[in-house]
Amino acid sequence: MRSNKLLHQLKNRLTWLPIIILAACQSDIVYHSYKPVPLDGWNQNDTIVYTLPNSIPTGNYEVKIGIRYQESYPYRDLWLGISHNTEDTLTYITDTLQLFLVDEVGNKTGNGPCGLYQCDLPYKASLHFCMEGNTRTFRIVHIMTDNPLIGITDVGIQLRKVESPMH
Repeated sequence: MRSNKLLHQLKNRLTWLPIIILAACQSDIVYHSYKPVPLDGWNQNDTIVYTLPNSIPTGNYEVKIGIRYQESYPYRDLWLGISHNTEDTLTYITDTLQLFLVDEVGNKTGNGPCGLYQCDLPYKASLHFCMEGNTRTFRIVHIMTDNPLIGITDVGIQLRKVESPMH
């Protein structure tokens, strides 16, 4: 009799396990994309463009920039110029962003196999998107002195819906 009770409890838990796992995997991430950098290096005039889907609704979004880089990347940091037209399709707002890929003691930011690292670093805690249904884009260029810049393999962008603007 006791084994039947244990078997019933086990079946009950196994029934709920997939539901719990699916609920835990739900995310507010509405867009996440990486684009490759040319194998022979990233030229300063090589703009990486992300055209966002028109289905992304109006609202506030946390924006992160993803960087995939090789062990051979020669610097601690990476300077980027990031432009977006999230509030007005005709007006681009441009920011300069410094991302640290290596900390003060030489540890690589992010993780990855075989000398390739990936990290997602903050760009905006809350960026307002207007104009649902209109074309919105992000444009990213590097503003390092090296041209071409060697060691960066991919650049990505991630948008996560936030409830209210953070100040």
